[in-house]
Amino acid sequence: MPLLLYSAIFLLIILLIKFFVDKKRNCGFKILVIFGIIIGLTSLGLNHLFDNAFGASTPVNLRTENLTDKNLKIYSIVFWDNSWSGKGNYVNYDTELEPNEKSTDFWFENDNTTEFWIVAKNENNEIEYLNIVTDSEYEFDFKITKQENVESKNAEIAKKLTNETDKKGRVERFVIWANIILIGLLILSLIKIKTGGNIGYKP
Repeated sequence: MPLLLYSAIFLLIILLIKFFVDKKRNCGFKILVIFGIIIGLTSLGLNHLFDNAFGASTPVNLRTENLTDKNLKIYSIVFWDNSWSGKGNYVNYDTELEPNEKSTDFWFENDNTTEFWIVAKNENNEIEYLNIVTDSEYEFDFKITKQENVESKNAEIAKKLTNETDKKGRVERFVIWANIILIGLLILSLIKIKTGGNIGYKP
C-alpha cells in the first residue's frame, strides 16, 4: 500500500510540473515522464505479486465452497505468538462467493503461526462461518455452511479484523485506480510531446 501511495503522489507531482515546465524543455520532461511511467507500472506489478503470496516461505492453499443461500465474503486470519516478533495477526481477503459457488485456489503465508481462522461474512456484515485451524497441512478444502454456535468473542474479533481489512481494501483499490489513471495521463502527455501538441492540426 505505501508503495502505491508514494507512486501516485510522484506521478501527480510530474503532472503538476507539466503545467509549469517551459515548452522548450520538453526533452527533459519527456525523460521524467518515462521514468514516472516505469515507477507506476513497477509499483502496480509489485503490489500484485505481494497480494498473491509471491515468495511465501510457508504457503497454504485454500479452496472453499459456499453451501449457504447467501453471498459470502471469505477471509483467512493468521495469528502468531513467538519470542522474536511477539503477538500479531494478519487478515487475507480471498473472494466473494455466491450460493453454491466454489472458489479457485487461494494462497496465503502461514509461517511461524499458532493457528489461522477461516471466516465467512454475509452482506449484512455478520459472521456466518468461523473455523479455527491448527493443523500443519498446506492444503485445505472447506464447505461453508451456516453456523449457529460461533463463539461471540471470536465472532467479534473476526468482525473487527475483517472490517479493518475491508476499509484498507477500499483505500487500496482507490490508490490502484489513481495510479492507472495518472499513468494514462502521462502516456497521453508523452504522445503530445512527440507530436509537438499539434494532434489534428491542419495549417
